Amino acid sequence: MKKLNLILLLSCFWVFESFAQTEELKKASQYFSQGKYQATVDELATLEQKYENSAHAGLIAYWKAISFNRLQNFPEAIANFDKALKLKYNPKDLHYEYGQALFASEKLKAARIQFRESIRKKFKRSVSLYYIAFISKEMGESKKAVKFFKAIDKLPEAEAIEVRQASEFQIGDIYLEQAETHKDAFKEVETHVIPQYNKAIAVNEDSALAPQIREKVINLQRKYELVLFNLRNGRPALNPPYFLRFAEEVGVDSNVTFSPALTTISKSKQSSAFSKTDMIGRYTFYVDNYLSIAPEFRFNQTYYYNRVPEIYRNDNYLLAPALRSAYEYTLFNKAASFLVDYEYSEARRDVNARKQYDFSSRSHTFMLGQRFNFFSAGESIIRLRQRLFESYISSSDSKTTSLVFEQIKSLQTSTLLFYFSYDRTRVDNKIYDTDAFTLRTDWILARVKDWFTPSIGLALTSTDPINNQSERGREFLINPNGRISKTFGKRWRGNLKYDYQKNSSKDKQNFAFKKQIYSAEVEFLF
Repeated sequence: MKKLNLILLLSCFWVFESFAQTEELKKASQYFSQGKYQATVDELATLEQKYENSAHAGLIAYWKAISFNRLQNFPEAIANFDKALKLKYNPKDLHYEYGQALFASEKLKAARIQFRESIRKKFKRSVSLYYIAFISKEMGESKKAVKFFKAIDKLPEAEAIEVRQASEFQIGDIYLEQAETHKDAFKEVETHVIPQYNKAIAVNEDSALAPQIREKVINLQRKYELVLFNLRNGRPALNPPYFLRFAEEVGVDSNVTFSPALTTISKSKQSSAFSKTDMIGRYTFYVDNYLSIAPEFRFNQTYYYNRVPEIYRNDNYLLAPALRSAYEYTLFNKAASFLVDYEYSEARRDVNARKQYDFSSRSHTFMLGQRFNFFSAGESIIRLRQRLFESYISSSDSKTTSLVFEQIKSLQTSTLLFYFSYDRTRVDNKIYDTDAFTLRTDWILARVKDWFTPSIGLALTSTDPINNQSERGREFLINPNGRISKTFGKRWRGNLKYDYQKNSSKDKQNFAFKKQIYSAEVEFLF
């Protein structure tokens, strides 16, 4: 028989305070309060004959029964509970304690009767109901069991909470037993069993029982293929398939710049505090076990608090829907994916310093990629990308073709990320045509003392202004950065961030700049 994982009653010493009115009973009372239950029994045995025909006889039998219960000597406990009842000694908790002794001795019907008496006396009603329901379940009386488990919900919350999650879990087990004998077990498990288990989890998601229930749900989802866990090449599917990130960032930018046309850079040469709101949501749909399609939407808004025109003209927001897809197969006997993405973005900015958002730019980006595992270092991705850019300055419209290579290197306690790209940009005003190479490395370190996770990065970009080398020369952008992240609970994360940029150019007026950004960010991840 399954053992119930219930908390035993606290010491019943208060019940026996009246016994200590005589010197003879004080010793037994002291033993019991100290948890010396065998000594209590021995002491009471010496008094039993003396008080056999007195008013204390029933009290002593009950006291012995309680002590035997604590010693898990259930036959002796049962015998003494019986004796106490025959002597008409019937305190409020006797039936509950008696029921536990009978239950432990597998005398289920008798135990159920005692727990009913405990409910009638309004003692430990929720736990007594739980015992009655569990016993009914063990005896094969499923309908009766569900009835008593559900009766727990009708009690006041303060009473029900002790066993409410366990009772909802047990109802789920009963539904599962019934579903597995149904001709359409798949549908029954999906529509009744798993929702019941999820209801049990929702009672207290952080309890010790919750992980056990979650594991049961996952096993059922695997067994009945209710959720896709692995794609045909062994790559794990996203579970859950949705992702939502909301972030609020505040910081200081030492030199506010904006590059709306990808041609010149507007520099304020002034610092400003700023706030940035960023939201991204994505849901991944799976076609059988080989194709994923993920619609995505992103919103980003930046506001500068230095309200001089050179600064607030950089206030902006971005709307960026996207559609990402991956075809899963095997390459080099390992998981691989063929990637196809489309991204659209539209930015609005206070381009005319009128304290209103006007059209700034829009773009369409198409990407073909290949994700594969050839190198022992880790996963690799190659992307071919083309971006069609339309600016509020018509002569700045452009087309950028990029070849990108990304590599993940997993170390024992940290991770290295490598990024390399070649970007060929051709602008309607050909003087701004460029060829650029970017190399970036990020190192995500191990968590420090289970408290925070640091990461550092460095990006280097070399830009060749192919039609204006005499004025600009070859330009170099250096961009080191660092971050410290700390998680709070399951959904929240805080980040402290630092970013430095320095772009060197012969044309110092239009293209050379340097800036630092210090910021703090709070993220909600769902």
